[in-house]
Amino acid sequence: AASRAAETPEQTTTRLEEQRTRQAASRAAETAEQTTIRNTDKLTRQAVSRAAETPEQTTTRLEEQRTRQAASRAAETAEQTTIRNTDKRTRQAAS
Repeated sequence: AASRAAETPEQTTTRLEEQRTRQAASRAAETAEQTTIRNTDKLTRQAVSRAAETPEQTTTRLEEQRTRQAASRAAETAEQTTIRNTDKRTRQAAS
């Protein structure tokens, strides 16, 4: 923690880029079973975390999620909007 606190912004950017690169390579090498296990583990951790939330924490999490989603949608191109809407309709039709 102390070394990260002493990082310059450039060092932080480099460290995070390297971390993302390693993670992408690791995931690219995963088998389908490993991907399923990783995703199941992630969903389990999320469920446990959310079950332990106070009502205020839930409200804050959902508000932050809506804010991120609105910012993302505001930045998307018309093509990205079309793709997102098409994907949504496909998921709805399949359910």
